[in-house]
Amino acid sequence: MSNQQYPNGQKIYDLVKEVIDVTGPRLPGSEEEKKGAEIIANQLERELGEKSVTETFKTPRHACISAIPWLGWGCFVAFCLFYLSPIISLLICAFLLLFALTHIFYYSHLLDRFFKKDISQNVYSVQEPSSGNKKYTVMLAAHIDSSWCWLHSYKNPNTMMLKTGAGILSALFFMIISIVTIILEVVSSGSVSFMGLSAVFGNMSSGMTTNMDIAIVVMYCLPVLCLPGFYWLSTYLSYDKVKAAPGAMDNLSGIATAIAVAKYFKENPSECKDARIIVMGTGAEESGLVGALDFVKKHKDDKEMFDENTYVLNLDSFRDYDHFNVVKKDTLQFVPFDAELVSISQKALANCGVEVHTIENPVGGSDSTAFARAGIKTVTLNAQDPRPTNYYHTTNDTLENLNIDTLDKGFDVIKEVMRLIDEKYKEQ
Repeated sequence: MSNQQYPNGQKIYDLVKEVIDVTGPRLPGSEEEKKGAEIIANQLERELGEKSVTETFKTPRHACISAIPWLGWGCFVAFCLFYLSPIISLLICAFLLLFALTHIFYYSHLLDRFFKKDISQNVYSVQEPSSGNKKYTVMLAAHIDSSWCWLHSYKNPNTMMLKTGAGILSALFFMIISIVTIILEVVSSGSVSFMGLSAVFGNMSSGMTTNMDIAIVVMYCLPVLCLPGFYWLSTYLSYDKVKAAPGAMDNLSGIATAIAVAKYFKENPSECKDARIIVMGTGAEESGLVGALDFVKKHKDDKEMFDENTYVLNLDSFRDYDHFNVVKKDTLQFVPFDAELVSISQKALANCGVEVHTIENPVGGSDSTAFARAGIKTVTLNAQDPRPTNYYHTTNDTLENLNIDTLDKGFDVIKEVMRLIDEKYKEQ
């Protein structure tokens, strides 16, 4: 495929290359993420001719997805302590489950204060309407950081969900074992003693074995079945930044597309001439949408930034031509995205001649959640196979893995979404 065949795709590819050649992986709060933000700030000023703004914030790098191995290690600790006291192991597992529910499944950030903080940053540029009369605002948002390498996806994406699910079920099964063991010991002796299994062995050696003793022995054997699941959790990802995802698809493709689209409207002032266009690169998305949440917190009352005529298009990963998606909801964040924007995006995909896929993000979340929680109109758009792959959040998310035809079509789709939004305001 040549530059002449896919000129916009090639432009996006070149913008991605400019960042990734210098930074490589850009983990949340890392020096590489900071350098990537600096390059993108320079791109904004060079390509759009507008001053860029950088806002810093603190992020707990390991208070979200990257804490999954800690859960596995914590389960191993609970396993060892189970043979001293099942009550202690139950309390440990209950805490780990609570943390998983509130920080890994749902991005609550309740316990962030207990984690070491790193400095991350958001970068944005504002392009005023060419007509001088702002009727609406479109924010093209995408995150700058990249992810740790998900080892199970990298090694075999077909078994990734099975191993992860087995780890979660093992933790739940272990909690049930702990509860049942506590109940049996209370029924047997009237209390839960320290190292209760020793009392059972004492009964057996004296020839006083009861059915309750046998049941307790069985319960103390069952936790061994949980060990493979705990191992899979503890090896979920690698903390080695050299092995982290370079993030060409996720999500330099998104921020580069945003810059290319904004530049198009800069060079074609008669189109979307009443639109105020903001290009936003968020930091620490992989730590639980921290950058987008911080930006919304700082600016939600700024009517120049957000009002009833503001539309946030979150661009998150463009690679797979057969999987152009309109993401209408982050399921586990319990916030649907704007129905009007979903409808406009569906129409834009159809107008651009690609198959329309409307999906819910089944796990995790996207930056759209941060805006939707604040009542700001938003939708997430991507071109990514939603099934586990060996290039999502792995070292395979490289520049060479991008598809220029998909980048080119992504450019057309986002431009068409903006054209359809503009139609609403032409006669006002």
